[in-house]
Amino acid sequence: MRDDIVGICRFSFLGKCDWAETTGKDGNTAETMARRRAMLYAPERLARRFAAFERLCLPSIRAQTDADFSFWLLTSPELPAEWLARLRGLCADLPQVRIIVSDSRDTQDALRQPLLQAAEAAGRPVIQFRVDDDDAFSRHHVARLRRHARRFADLPAFAISYPQGLVFGSYEGEPVSFWRAHQPFIGAGAAVRMRGPGRSIYAFNHFQLPKHFPGLTDVRGLGYVQTRWDEGDSVATIWAKFPKWFQPLTAEAFQRDLAEDFPFLQGLDLGFVERKGAA
Repeated sequence: MRDDIVGICRFSFLGKCDWAETTGKDGNTAETMARRRAMLYAPERLARRFAAFERLCLPSIRAQTDADFSFWLLTSPELPAEWLARLRGLCADLPQVRIIVSDSRDTQDALRQPLLQAAEAAGRPVIQFRVDDDDAFSRHHVARLRRHARRFADLPAFAISYPQGLVFGSYEGEPVSFWRAHQPFIGAGAAVRMRGPGRSIYAFNHFQLPKHFPGLTDVRGLGYVQTRWDEGDSVATIWAKFPKWFQPLTAEAFQRDLAEDFPFLQGLDLGFVERKGAA
């Protein structure tokens, strides 16, 4: 048996997930899905999501010091053809990337068969980590996961978090702000080996993972760069845009803190998060 590692990113997936509007029993009604379809695939929104994906998530995949992993992008057939073609083109030279186009309206159902196939190939459930298309994960992320997996070889299931990270963002046209954060089991980079081979990491709220699995929080290094902006509607973002425990940083300090885990982001213009003309 081997430790296969799979990153999973929902890219404008039209279905029930842990975003605010789709939580609860009415999260996948026809009315909700119609409303979300109009929002998800609006050209302006897609342009901004692609801007984040190209600057943050995609470079993270390329930069991994351990390239032996898979990265799945889950989307829906409603993603307009020209945007799907653009996504395929951006990922064409990355052997790790698999684009899954599923007509399922439930994240679990959409990922069940791919996960079962991956577990069969590995001989046991794979290690999954999750990330959003507007976040970055450390260039050491896969290597760190593999190192911890060796330590947990006798455990049938476990969860791992890298709580130290950086945050930047802008709401309603405000100037971009920069922060340092400690967020145990934040979604950006949270990882798990499930007991069931076909069950995805999205079966649990990421903050609840240590309630269900033996958990480790590794505070060495920085695990993520998280975006907080008008294009996100997760429950956590609505609850607190920039929580009081975030430590504010200057733009210069933010750039310095990128050096070890995110050198590929240094010098990058992050102003794309600011909605021009919104203020």
